[in-house]
Amino acid sequence: MLLLIESKEEIAKAQRNLEIAIRRDFKKKIVKNIGYPGGTMTDAQVQTDGTYWFWSEDCNEKGMINPRRLNWFGLLRDSPSLDITVEINTVYEGRNDRIAGFFARDSNTGSIYLMHSGRVGGGTKGVCKEAFLACSGERLFEVMDSSGRLKEGTLVIPIKGTKATRPAIRYIDAIVDFKQAVRNGVLTTTDFQKKKKQYNDFFAEARGRRLGQRSGEIDYLSRHGEVVDALYLWRNTNRLPKSGRLVKDRFIDLGVAIGEELIEVYEVKTSAARTNIYTAIGQLMIHGVSENCRKFLVLPNDETIASDLNQALKQLNIDILKFKLDEESASII
Repeated sequence: MLLLIESKEEIAKAQRNLEIAIRRDFKKKIVKNIGYPGGTMTDAQVQTDGTYWFWSEDCNEKGMINPRRLNWFGLLRDSPSLDITVEINTVYEGRNDRIAGFFARDSNTGSIYLMHSGRVGGGTKGVCKEAFLACSGERLFEVMDSSGRLKEGTLVIPIKGTKATRPAIRYIDAIVDFKQAVRNGVLTTTDFQKKKKQYNDFFAEARGRRLGQRSGEIDYLSRHGEVVDALYLWRNTNRLPKSGRLVKDRFIDLGVAIGEELIEVYEVKTSAARTNIYTAIGQLMIHGVSENCRKFLVLPNDETIASDLNQALKQLNIDILKFKLDEESASII
């Protein structure tokens, strides 16, 4: 379970570790102006890797209704001024749902993450949380606060670990692609409206979330989406059946469909823990219900499946694929 970090001391420590992790990957510091709704932040010292940038500063003037720590991310460009792709600002203490960012701890591993509500701004018609999540496929995780109330957020970046910024970069790209899709009119198409309805139906069912069980230098949970991307590329390089197409929605990580019928379905799990295997079996059996549908469970190559589970997967005709995750990339092996 993910638990909201609420104490002033823990939030401050998480923020410090976040900035250390980002500076480790975004090594260069440059001075730029940053445009934001209502003004410009002049001569801001931003951290960058040459493609993406990050800037952070306190915003807690006396009398401010919602004091917060500013965490701004964007794409670097060769001009004096930068545009913000996403603000993931955080409160100093407690819970404030008007502020889009927050820190959460995985109760199983102790790992801490910067989370985002999924609210995407930009002032353009169609730019909203639901459309972004439906378009990008980003997942919402439930987070419990100290009173037992739940809130939801996307997982942006672990505050520690090797190449911690990789999931943040992927998140920035997802928002950039979404805003471009809005400008291109994609959100008005029938296909997108169908996808958005599937998204709304999915969350109406309150089906819960996926939580990792793994700790270590490389954070597997935060890079689930990267593994799914690698799976898509891997399957796309192999010949598809006639009239077959790759599909992906809120219910499945990846599938191959002919018409409306799934003939292959894939489920990615970032750990071979027993509870993950149980969940994957249920998902694959439900969505791969067609007699002609092949079912695949995708697991990390450095974990062993319990012998009884391995036997059960064989009896259920669920094939196993393995992925490898290192500091730079994910790949199917």
